[in-house]
Amino acid sequence: MVADVSRRSLQRYLGSLLFASLTFCAAAQPDDKDPKNATEWFQRAEDQMNLRMPGSTAFHMKVVFHALPGLVLDKQPSSQIISGDGVYEETWVAPKHWRREVTLGSYHAIEVQSETARKLQASSDYEPSRVLMLLEALLHPIPRNLSSPLLSDRHSKWKLENGAVRDVSFVKISRTSGPSDMQHAYLFLSKGFLVESVEAGIVTRWQDQIIFAGRVVPRHFGVQGGTRDLLTADVTVETAGTVDPAAFELPGELAEPGMTLHPMHSYDANISLPNRTYNIGGGLCCFSGIVRQILDRHGAAREVEVIDSPNPDAAEPLLRLFRDDRFHPAKIDNSPCEIAVYMSWAPR
Repeated sequence: MVADVSRRSLQRYLGSLLFASLTFCAAAQPDDKDPKNATEWFQRAEDQMNLRMPGSTAFHMKVVFHALPGLVLDKQPSSQIISGDGVYEETWVAPKHWRREVTLGSYHAIEVQSETARKLQASSDYEPSRVLMLLEALLHPIPRNLSSPLLSDRHSKWKLENGAVRDVSFVKISRTSGPSDMQHAYLFLSKGFLVESVEAGIVTRWQDQIIFAGRVVPRHFGVQGGTRDLLTADVTVETAGTVDPAAFELPGELAEPGMTLHPMHSYDANISLPNRTYNIGGGLCCFSGIVRQILDRHGAAREVEVIDSPNPDAAEPLLRLFRDDRFHPAKIDNSPCEIAVYMSWAPR
């Protein structure tokens, strides 16, 4: 079972954006080149949305977000998703001169980067699942393995579809992967603006775009697991102005490569992943769907949840199995790191 961008939901979604989208497209005047393939669509969207390219305008961003608990099928406090209201702030001056700070519940972290050092100060060495979701949508709306020639899988066969809802033209780029046909889909307006993505059951929608320093900034985005809300966020951005140098200083030693707020992925260079093998019993044969878990820096499974499924109650024994998992941690540059893992099941 995978999430899909159905035509009915597409009509409702694009219809609600009709006036704003047309006004925005007319004002933005982006590059009108006609992409010839999926990679060119991804690269154009990356160029439009990336505020952090060399030479970009220094900015201060504030994101007020709400994290929702998802579906865990367990009443134990230790199994619950860390949720509630949160705040993310970023001051960016250059690729090696920035400060990020995030708070969600009792979790609080600050990461700074200077020309010579990167440091991290956090209340825990575990980043909550919803914080990782937030940072994915903010830092990499187009996953790096899709826009970067060095990371992309050029053998992937993407399907490009053109359509229109009322007067709004769109392009949908999609493919499936794995034995359960997990969907990967991206929805663009004709000028190249990304408005929706579907990856491993995670549906992210960007809305209310503005142009800041020549780049597209959505003022609101939401993350869903299938049709269940997992995260909502409101974004404000302004020029950084005069920045206090002390804001980029933290006490302590340099951060290890794996100690970072930046989400890690299997395609990152120099990353090694733990091997995962499961003895799945016959009681799980009826479950269909996608499960997400976070492997922390000690190799323990955390915040295990059903992302998308037509029969989520059948996942309960699978979730118990995952919560008891222990692995050698994933590593980047031989330093333990945290990573989100998705498992897709389909009845046999």
